[in-house]
Amino acid sequence: MQSDESERTRRVAIDHHHEMADVFESFYAGDIARWDTAFHYGRHKVDLLLDAELKRLEPGARVLDVGCGTGEYLRRLTRLGFAASGVEPARAMREHAQRRNPDVAVLDGVVTDLPFADGSFDLVIAIEVFRYLHRADNARGHAEIMRVLAPGGAAFITYVNRYALDAFYLRQRGRQLLRRRDFDNENPHCEFTTPREVRRDLRRAGADQVEIHGRLLAPLRLVYKLHEPTGARLARAVESLDDLVCAQGWTRPFAGHLVGIARKDARRA
Repeated sequence: MQSDESERTRRVAIDHHHEMADVFESFYAGDIARWDTAFHYGRHKVDLLLDAELKRLEPGARVLDVGCGTGEYLRRLTRLGFAASGVEPARAMREHAQRRNPDVAVLDGVVTDLPFADGSFDLVIAIEVFRYLHRADNARGHAEIMRVLAPGGAAFITYVNRYALDAFYLRQRGRQLLRRRDFDNENPHCEFTTPREVRRDLRRAGADQVEIHGRLLAPLRLVYKLHEPTGARLARAVESLDDLVCAQGWTRPFAGHLVGIARKDARRA
């Protein structure tokens, strides 16, 4: 039964992203300031953490983007001189990614069964992937990522906080009750978690070290949703304070974006 539920959840997520490929592509078109939309503001906060991780890598390092979408991160990685590869199960997304990155291998695949040999990558990133999968698939995905990581490598993974101050968990549950179904192609499954659970799950998957980061504590996404220009103005006004508060460990369970960084010891055989 759990296997059937995992497969259904995965299938709906893939279909949703196939249908939304042009929308996601538009997110990266034009000159958009980071405050203009909730998507861009939140992604900027994640990208700052990712940039710090990329600076730890040697030139030419092997980087895998799992769930690479329309290929924006593959483009960035290539420009930085890394040997990038992508995996994306949604066909329309994959086609966008390949057109934008003609010299990069963009393979059809899922995080639960990565088409690469053990120890193939120095860094694996999975941004907005695990949120769409059933908990059982998340466990398999974590194990696969740790498998393809080389000794000394790291994984950079985003999650959705169950207790984020933007109350997304409550809104999702309310939507499910009103629609009398848990998810569909328009509103796919969202897997909520906590920093403690992320740390435990990554350790179980084989990580030797785990770092947890929270970003975007203020419930700005609610304001963006109500009135985007007001959300943009408020984000500009509180950004420095919000960043300062997010640096405090106790705020991590309540942040809008949760990031786990899992490291494999360089001394592993």
